[in-house]
Amino acid sequence: MNERVLDLAETFIGPNIGLWSSHFISKEPLVGKATPWHEDSAYWEGRFDRLDGIVTLWLALDKSDKENGCMKVIPETQHNSFSEYEDVDQSENIFHNQIKDVDNSKAVYFELNPNECSFHEGRIIHGAEANKSTRRRAGYTMCYFSQI
Repeated sequence: MNERVLDLAETFIGPNIGLWSSHFISKEPLVGKATPWHEDSAYWEGRFDRLDGIVTLWLALDKSDKENGCMKVIPETQHNSFSEYEDVDQSENIFHNQIKDVDNSKAVYFELNPNECSFHEGRIIHGAEANKSTRRRAGYTMCYFSQI
């Protein structure tokens, strides 16, 4: 409910803001699993009338960089339809599947310092590597939607 955070969300989805979910994400040092390529909206099908106008704010609690598994996105993929998924080894990944045929060379990494944030649209392809560093990588996510 922080006004500064809501002002940021408003730039993406307008003034009629609803908070749909929030949670902490923590990748402990040297033991974390990878987060395979996915679209958040693939898990929301049937929960919303529209999947546009939904954004997630990722607030860094710790320094988040490539070494400790920061989030990465494939730009402009929020304009695509749902992607095709394939199974992956869940002993090495948080999810049991991932998007097929993602061009990793197009990935943009969201490296953040504590108290910095990023936003990503619910349909954009994103993921994260396992934390192979000696530092924890923790963040707090808030998923906002337009109530129009």
